Amino acid sequence: MEEEELRRKLLELSKREASLNFKMYELYQENQTLAIRLAGYIAENRLYGGNWNNEKVKRVMDKYLTKKKNAQQL
Repeated sequence: MEEEELRRKLLELSKREASLNFKMYELYQENQTLAIRLAGYIAENRLYGGNWNNEKVKRVMDKYLTKKKNAQQL
């Protein structure tokens, strides 16, 4: 009986894990889209003579836009 209960709990946790993995993937895709938009806004700003430079934001954008890092995270 204890073994059956553990199997049910394992199944429940597996379902939760799958759901969380999917949600994490969706959020990653959404963040990647936002990083692309931000890169476009920065490029437009520079086109009009702006001088934008923020290292923290660049690191976040690199996280979502650099292929080498993306392969390691997924």
